[in-house]
Amino acid sequence: MDRQSLMMIIIASMVILMGIFMAVKGKTSMVRERFSSGVSPENERKFMMTVGGGVSIIGLDMLALGIFAWKSPLKQSQILLVLAVGVLLFLAVIMYGQKKFRK
Repeated sequence: MDRQSLMMIIIASMVILMGIFMAVKGKTSMVRERFSSGVSPENERKFMMTVGGGVSIIGLDMLALGIFAWKSPLKQSQILLVLAVGVLLFLAVIMYGQKKFRK
């Protein structure tokens, strides 16, 4: 395993843990300050969990890139494909949260 792949896996693990922490222990006041007119008080916690899930998806995308690079070198097109899938999943989760938990 080269250093670059190892560093990517470590950073990805930290991003995943931060997303989980944000979903579980994140302060709902962050949501209240940013989306004060759009999120009802009973849905603040759920919306925060959605945002934390989106952050975890970005971490999973980074983890996939690190593991794939560790196993064998990736071509530029393969890297872009993995990144595109991660960004699309992130946007899907955030848009679901916007639709479901905002007024």
